[in-house]
Amino acid sequence: MNWLHAVAALLLVTYASAQEEELSHEQKLCADKSAGELFRLKAGDDSCRDVIQCTAAGLQAIRCPPGLAFDLEKQTCDWKWAVKNCDKLTKEKKTKPLLYTDEPICQVNYLACGDGNCIERGLFCNGAKDCNDGSDENACDINEDPNRAPACDKEICKLPDCFCSEDGTEVPGDLCPEKFNCERVPQMITITFDDAINYNNIDLYNDIFGRGRKNPNGCNIK
Repeated sequence: MNWLHAVAALLLVTYASAQEEELSHEQKLCADKSAGELFRLKAGDDSCRDVIQCTAAGLQAIRCPPGLAFDLEKQTCDWKWAVKNCDKLTKEKKTKPLLYTDEPICQVNYLACGDGNCIERGLFCNGAKDCNDGSDENACDINEDPNRAPACDKEICKLPDCFCSEDGTEVPGDLCPEKFNCERVPQMITITFDDAINYNNIDLYNDIFGRGRKNPNGCNIK
């Protein structure tokens, strides 16, 4: 019976080692990825539709619709002819500017590039790389852009010309004063195409409109 125990122990060790190897491979893939970042396991035109993402449940595979490819820099599907990074596995690692530091680095109305050099605040996120490391164009989303528009002021922004909704869920016009069942207030969402429906985008069109989607009240979308 001793040899049976030895075989069982060997199998258990082999299984545990395989698990550790699998986990370490996944951990290596995800170690240098930012939250939600999509990347490829295989480069090349034939694999340009396919990307994966690290999630709490493991690796999640995503595939762009036919006729499209995945743009690593934009982190979205785009026309094949517009995607120029099919030969890459991950998006470029970009240097961030030093916007928030314990002690000021630059004089008033100047901000620090990733290398510590200071340039005028207005040069950040203007579409041109003014820092030596290009970091002035690497923090330009709605939360980081140092020249972003100020937060919406409800005392100034009023209907019918303006309406503030920080998370997009507020109902305008005081149509839901009790703040109860506000999701039942009718809303209209318009999706437009800036060109004709054709062979290149018909699959995307059918995916959006041809899946039996209905409004919350059961009516078909039109």
